[in-house]
This record gives sequence, structure tokens and C-alpha cells, in this order.
Amino acid sequence: MRLRTPLLPALACVALLAACKGPPTDPATPAPLPAAGAATPSAPAATPLVHLAEIDAATLQALGVSAPLKTVHFRDRDGEGLLVLDRIDSQAPDADSGEAMDVALLTATLYRRADTATSFVERWRSEHRTECPGLDLEAAYFLDNAEATDLDGDGVAELTLPSHAFCGGGVDPHQIVIELRRGDDRYRVEGESLVVIDGEAPFGGERADSPSYAAAPAAFRQHLDTVWQAVHTLPGRESDGGP
Repeated sequence: MRLRTPLLPALACVALLAACKGPPTDPATPAPLPAAGAATPSAPAATPLVHLAEIDAATLQALGVSAPLKTVHFRDRDGEGLLVLDRIDSQAPDADSGEAMDVALLTATLYRRADTATSFVERWRSEHRTECPGLDLEAAYFLDNAEATDLDGDGVAELTLPSHAFCGGGVDPHQIVIELRRGDDRYRVEGESLVVIDGEAPFGGERADSPSYAAAPAAFRQHLDTVWQAVHTLPGRESDGGP
């Protein structure tokens, strides 16, 4: 005798499976490409470095600055900046002889403020002191190469501070220091000027790179190299704040 499967339970089971099964799905397809010329999202652009007009005398006087060698006025991602280069001459007793010796102090001071409604506040100060007992003293910035740049394009200014100093008699190399500052970071090279005299072999010109130079970004190292090449054969000039 052949058994028959009840038809109603079987149909109910088929119906239940159909109900549990989701709608048919298509294979994954890539997202449509934007139309030609359509704008695409991008990272926010850095605030560009802007060189501003020379600062007014009243603002300098409020900072206690009367006759700076040079000012560099700019705006970057951190707000408004003012770099002031100066030289202060004085005398001090020689530690060995007790006699008065000439002293030249080169100063570079960075002031910052958020906007014109607020006052400038000193951010940092860099000093180079040269003492000279009874000899010729020279100390100055290379003003043409003291500048604000944005070498890495991040909107924060770097400040280049190249200077030279000399204490002696006759023709000797000047001591050269080139400092690049970005915020609290400092990168530095130093050495001697190259002395070139007609009819004689050049001498001096040696350079020593600090560990900070080796650790600097490539764009910063290239900039320091360029400034070194521009200044290391140049003597001090009266226009640079020399005597």
C-alpha cells in the first residue's frame, strides 16, 4: 500500500520558506563616479602666509623699540607676527684685565597677537653676544636674508636669522650663524666666512652643522644651504648694523 504525503502541510511548509526568504539581491556594484567637472571634497587649505605693511612707529614705541635694524611684519595660521631685529652696544669689564671692552648684542624678538584689537606679546627672543677687548668689533645681521617664509606650506611662518660677528685686527674670517625658527623649533648652521683676497688663495669658509640641522625637514635644510651660499663670502656692511 503506497502512503501519500498530506498536501496541505507540504504547501504550508513551502509558503513558510518563501516568507522567510528575503527579496532577491543583485551582485555588489561600484558607486557611480562623479560627473566630469563636479567638485570633490578636499582637505581644508592652510592659511597662507601674508606679508604685511611695515609696522607703525607708535606700535614699536609701545614695545620699547625705537630704531630697529629691521622689522618683518606678517600674518600666518597663528595670527599676526612681528619680528624685530636690533643691536645693542655697551661696555663691560674684561674678566682678565679688568679694562673696559666693547660688547655688541644682536637681538631678534618675535611678537604675536591674535588681531589688531589686542596687544603684541613677546613670544621668544634670540641673542648673540660678541665681546671684544681692545680690537675691532663687528656684529650684524644679513638683513637682506632675514625673512619670513612658509617652506612646508602648512601656514606657519619660519623666520630666518642670519648674522655674523668679528673681533680682531687685520683680515680674518667672520663667525657666521644662521638660525631658522618655526614656533619653538630651532634649526642652526654656523661657521666662518670665506675670505677672498686678490692674488691669494681663499681661506676660511668652514661650516659646522648642528644636530638640529640633520633632523630638519628637507625643505628647511635646503633653505639653510641656500642662505649659507648667499652670505658666507660677504663681509659686514654698515647697512647691516655694523659699525
